Amino acid sequence: MQKLRAFFVFLLMLWFLEMLLFGPVMDDFISLIKMEAVISYNKTCLLMSGIPMLSYFVLLTFFYLFSEKIFKHLQKLMDSSYFILFMIIPIPVGYISTIIIPFILMANSYTNCPQENLSSYYVKDVALCEKIKRRDLF
Repeated sequence: MQKLRAFFVFLLMLWFLEMLLFGPVMDDFISLIKMEAVISYNKTCLLMSGIPMLSYFVLLTFFYLFSEKIFKHLQKLMDSSYFILFMIIPIPVGYISTIIIPFILMANSYTNCPQENLSSYYVKDVALCEKIKRRDLF
């Protein structure tokens, strides 16, 4: 029964990792990096900062399900302080960047769309707000 629960947790974490790496969150992140005319920014950096930790837990769950020997080695790796820093440091960096990036966008002549349903979009020209087709995560 415990392996069955671990399997469902594995599938859920794998789905969430796939959404982060190949879904709208990554599209938003790429538009932010490229500084396109229309940027969709809705806490993208904070979501992206969880990728190292989520990846580790996906691997840990996978090896728990299929290989006990590798699972024990991964647990020992988790005890390494450098590895913990690699997983933990991106989260405060993502949180701080979530606070700072809207100010950086405003300093680079981006404006927030005035429509309430498009509040997560930043554009160079307000006229572009009317051409935006809204994408939602869910």
